Parts: sequence; structure tokens; C-alpha cells
Amino acid sequence: MRLNKLNLFNNSSINRDEFLANYWHKKPLLIRNGVDLADLSRLPDTAKLKQLSCQHSCQDIQSRIVFKNSDTDYDVEFGPFIEDDWEEMQHHCWNLLVSDIDKWQPQSKEILKYFDFIRNWILDDIMFSCGSIGGTVGPHTDHYDVFLLQVHGQRQWAISHDKIYDPKLISEQALKLMAQFNPGETNILNPGDVLYLPPEVAHYGIATTSDCVTCSIGIRTPSHSELLTAFIDNLAQNLSANNRFVEPQFTNQPKTGEITPQDLQNVAQILTDNITTEDNSLSDWFGSYITEYRSLFYQFNQHQQLAQLDKNRDLIPSPFSKTCYLKQGNNAQLFVNGQSFTSSLSLAELICNTEQVPAKVLENLNKTDDQIIEKLFENGSLIHA
Repeated sequence: MRLNKLNLFNNSSINRDEFLANYWHKKPLLIRNGVDLADLSRLPDTAKLKQLSCQHSCQDIQSRIVFKNSDTDYDVEFGPFIEDDWEEMQHHCWNLLVSDIDKWQPQSKEILKYFDFIRNWILDDIMFSCGSIGGTVGPHTDHYDVFLLQVHGQRQWAISHDKIYDPKLISEQALKLMAQFNPGETNILNPGDVLYLPPEVAHYGIATTSDCVTCSIGIRTPSHSELLTAFIDNLAQNLSANNRFVEPQFTNQPKTGEITPQDLQNVAQILTDNITTEDNSLSDWFGSYITEYRSLFYQFNQHQQLAQLDKNRDLIPSPFSKTCYLKQGNNAQLFVNGQSFTSSLSLAELICNTEQVPAKVLENLNKTDDQIIEKLFENGSLIHA
């Protein structure tokens, strides 16, 4: 369900256009009472987060505990943990973080209705943290946008006014924590409050109540380095090994160790001939790449293998699925978890925008769309609602 309202979150005088123009990627914004308390009730509390971090049956649940020993001394341990660990931590200052909660607790994804102005294919994950009074992960910066939603209790956030690039870090620490942090402002967040932080804004969160739970919605896009590396790797896979660099015709060249300008021109020509964004190669690659980027796509489980597609039931993307599409007239290039399909535009919009394919639609699909649905259900990308 989407909010379909002009203003950002609740009780906010800032509309979405103003936020995107003046704050997005630029500067922090604190919104008090931005989320209804009733919508927080479906999100996990401290007990549930501890339970998830102890699930040895699923090693893919990523959890870690950060211990603060002093202002410059932190330790980190990675899950899964055991119940006895929590008894031992009573005398420590600790902060538990559990990643990808939207995959393991799908109902928590409903909170994203407040963020429907952001395209879903750049959403990284929904991470939750809880801790003892004083629990923290220390002062640090991130390379991505993040919305910090207070779910239970209180957390104090100290943030910098300006972006800090390449801060000096505390040496010999597993965590990339700032050696010196001078906050520009400090606020205590209560349930329903939302703090937006753009990349490189330093922040330092400290739990001030024992029931503190904070939800972190990370919006992470690939770096230029990642994009270029992946694009070139993809191009290289499709080139024949028979095509080789050919040096210029031998001339009377006594300097056998020299690289000549003509050699460099030949290399440049090879790159120019093979790196192109003019045809479909860019769209084919990018859609597949971005729906696999930092993906935790979980192959269908035994129940899904045994399940039969029931077209009398609505279908939704799996919590582990990442989708997007490229409009092509009345059709679309549909991308799901790195897979590419040519579908009708209406089906692509249902899967990627509405995130639901109603049973009444399934009854009237054309042959191509029907085959796509069967394929996506078979590999676990779509599941019964």
C-alpha cells in the first residue's frame, strides 16, 4: 500500500519535490512524528531481533554485536549467537544489528510505503539495531543515503553539519570509526521520528533507553568504480579470444623496448570499437546488474519446489526479489534478480510498481506473459500472496 500523498511522511510541511531538490544527497533532515505509531507495531522489538540473531538454521541472517569498551576501543562479533550469549552481555555495553529484516520478516517491508518516492531498485536493505543503555556502533560515515526511524525507546543522534570525506580513523579497529568527531547538532529521537542522512555525513547514535530499537533504511547505489568494472567485465565475456591486439607493421625500429604513439592509437581504437552504449547492450546489462547488485536472492525452498502455481491466487515478488523494467512502447524489458524478459508493459508495472499480480490478471495473460509468470514462480522470484 502506498500513501499517495504530496507531503513527506506525516506531520511534515515539506513536500516530496522540496525534499528531493533541497535535501536528497545534500543535507540532513529531521522529521518528528513522521511515521504513525500504529505502523510501528508490525516491526520487530528487541526480543525478536535477539531471536533472529540466534537462528543457526539459517546462516544467511547477517547479525553482529558491537561492544563499546571505551571511546576509542570497540569489539565486534558476528552471529549467529546462542541464548547464553545474552546472559553474559548483561555487564557489557552492546549494540546488536540485524541486516535484511525485510527478507526475513516480510511484514516489516510495509514501512516502505512512507518511502515510495524512492525507486525500489536502489533500496539496499532494512536493518534493525537494539542495545543496552549506551549501546552504539561509534561515530562513522557511510557512502550511502540512510533514513533512521526510531521504532521503540529512544536513541540520541549526534551528526555533523557538513559532509566529511576520508575522515581519520581509529587505528587497529575492525570498525571504521572516526578518531575525532565534532558534532554540529544533537537530537534525541522518539518512536515515529525519522532522521535522513545523506552520504558522508558523520553520525553517532547512542541508545538512551533499554528498549531502544532503530530501523535503518539504506539507499545504496553502485560506485562509478563498481559500474565500470562490471560493465567492462560483461563486455569482455562476450568477446572472442581470437581477437587480439595487433602491433603496427614492423619498421626499422632499433628501440625494441619502446611503446610508440601508434601502439597507443591501436589500443584506443580497440576500446572505442568495443565499448558502446548505442545499442541494447547497455540496457540489457544494467537491468540485470542492478537487480543482482548486493542481492541476497534466496533460491526457493523445499516448500516452493513442491508448490504448484495456483492462478486463482494473487502473486507477489519474493521478499528476496529485486525487480525493475525498461519501457519499450507497449512492451517492457523486465528484469528480476538478474534475469531479463520481454513482457507486456502492464505485467512489468504490476510486478515492479504495484508488487502484486492479481488472480484476475493471471487468468487473462497472453502466452508470453504466462510463460514468464510460470518461470518466475518456478525459480522462486514470485510467490503466492
